Parts: sequence; structure tokens; C-alpha cells
Amino acid sequence: MKKITLLFLILVFSLLSCSKEAEKSPAVPKTVKEAVKNLEKKDSVPPELRKEKAQEEKLKEADASIADSFLQHGKGSVLHPSDKLDKNEMTHGKYKINEPDYDMPPRPIEFKSLKKVYTYFRLKEKLPEPVVESLNGSLVTMVGAVMPFEKIPEDGKFSTFWLSNPAIVMKGCVFCNPPTMGDIVYAYKNAGEIPFEFEREKLFKQVLLVSVTGRFFFGPDTINGQTFLNSILVKEIEILN
Repeated sequence: MKKITLLFLILVFSLLSCSKEAEKSPAVPKTVKEAVKNLEKKDSVPPELRKEKAQEEKLKEADASIADSFLQHGKGSVLHPSDKLDKNEMTHGKYKINEPDYDMPPRPIEFKSLKKVYTYFRLKEKLPEPVVESLNGSLVTMVGAVMPFEKIPEDGKFSTFWLSNPAIVMKGCVFCNPPTMGDIVYAYKNAGEIPFEFEREKLFKQVLLVSVTGRFFFGPDTINGQTFLNSILVKEIEILN
């Protein structure tokens, strides 16, 4: 009788333990659809975080590419646009120059917009006048990558640089596959102003992103043998990375 009672108690204890373990364990999905949903919940990452991580990975790849480019071509390398202009295209239009209103926020310009202007220019051998007349001389803000217009100076102080389309810089070696004039803007300061200053070694190792504010002008123009279609007289600059 004692043995039967003991066995009964052991059985009850075992059942209670199993019941508690079952409560702790997650419910087993009844269908494949449920199982997939459960997996999606486990692996789900907010879209913003996923995008941020993807951009970080792209930037790492681009940094490696920039470092390799300078290693391959040398630290004295200078970026030249891939395209040349003919005599007709070099004729500068007589565009009005807008006086900037410094009390108003600057107009943001993206490289994809400049690419459209560039395409029009190459097809028509002239710039779209309504766009040029509304922007020429205006106060704008742009984001781009710093690339050398001239040999990078030892002290890291620049009077000019190419403000370059980050998408192009991140694609690979810009010296092997140089950008078009639609992907670069000649960034400069007036003579006598405090020059741009960047960490020199940083420029050889990573894509340096900046936000610039200044007066935007349409060309084309040629300075020190370099021809460009767009330029910006920089008033403010902020290093973003």
C-alpha cells in the first residue's frame, strides 16, 4: 500500500512538472504560416535601422576603395572629369546673377537635379535658361564628398576642392572611372579668406562627406586647366563624418 501511494505521488509530481514546463515553453505553431510569422517576428529589424546599417556597410566599402585608389595612383592624384567640352559648349551664356537673401534659408540642391541640367546641356549645347536664371548666384546648400581639385597640400589647407556626388565616389576608383561634370561642383573661397582645412591623412583613407552653404554659379569655366560646369562660393562648411 505504501509503495502504491509513493508511486501515485511521484506520478502527480511528474505531471505537475510537465505542466509547468509546458507553460514556460512557447506555443508550438499549428501551421507552416504560423511558423513563418514567428520567424519573421524574431528576425524583424526596423526599416530605419536596416537602412542605416546598409549605408554604414556601403561607406566602409567606399572607404576601402578610396584608400586603395590613393595607394594605387599615389597621394598626388587629382580628380579630372571624364568629359571634354567643345567650342560651342564652352561659350558662357549671359545669365543674370541673383543677389542672395541671407535672411532666408538656403535652397537645397541635390546632385540628381544637377545631372538633369547636365543632360540637357549635353543635348542642347546650352543650359536651361529658366533654371539657370532662378539659381545663378543664389544661396544654396549641398551635401557631397571632398575630392582633390589640386594635389592635396601637406598642411591639409585648401583653397579649392571638388564637391563630388557621393553615389559616384562610393561606386569605386574615381581616378580609374572619373565622374562627369554633372557629378562634381567646383567649391572655392575668395582670395584672402580662411582656407578649408581637413585632416590630410583622413582624405587618403575614407570618403569625407561635407555639407556646404554658399552662392551657386553656372559655367562653364576653366581654372588651372580644369573645366567645370557648376561652382559654389562656400560661406559655411560642416564635416559630416
